[in-house]
Amino acid sequence: MELTQHTDYGLRVLMYAASNPDRLVTMREIARVYGISVEHLRKVVHRLARQGYLNTVKGRAGGMQLGRPAETIRVGDVVELLEESMAIVDCERQPCPLRGACALKRSLENARHAFLAELNKVTLADLAADQQTSRRLLKLALAS
Repeated sequence: MELTQHTDYGLRVLMYAASNPDRLVTMREIARVYGISVEHLRKVVHRLARQGYLNTVKGRAGGMQLGRPAETIRVGDVVELLEESMAIVDCERQPCPLRGACALKRSLENARHAFLAELNKVTLADLAADQQTSRRLLKLALAS
C-alpha cells in the first residue's frame, strides 16, 4: 500500500508547521523546502484548514500554523482524512463472485484497521520531537 502524494504533502506540511510553532509559515516556504509545487500544496492546505488542523491567515503577512496542539494530531487520522480511499482491494472494479463472503477481503480490512491503529499511536508531536527529523527540518528552513 502506498499513500498518495496528497497525503504525503499533508503530513509534510503539518510536520513543518509543528517544527515552527512560534511563527506563521507560508506555502511558498514549504514548497521551497520540500521542492514541490505551491499549487499542489494549496489543495492540501485548504483541506487541512477546513478540518481544523491548520489555522491560516490571509494577506501579505499571512501564513499558517497548527490549528490544534501537535500532541492531539494523530498521524492515522490525517492519513484517513487525506486518502481518497483506504480500500486495499476494490471488489467492485471487476465484480467478484465471492463478494460478501470473502475471507480475503475481511483479512485485508483487518490489516487496514491495524495499519491505521498503528499510525494513530504516533502524534505530530512525536514526529516533530524526533531529533534527526527536527534537525533536518531546521536545516531546510534555514537554507530556504
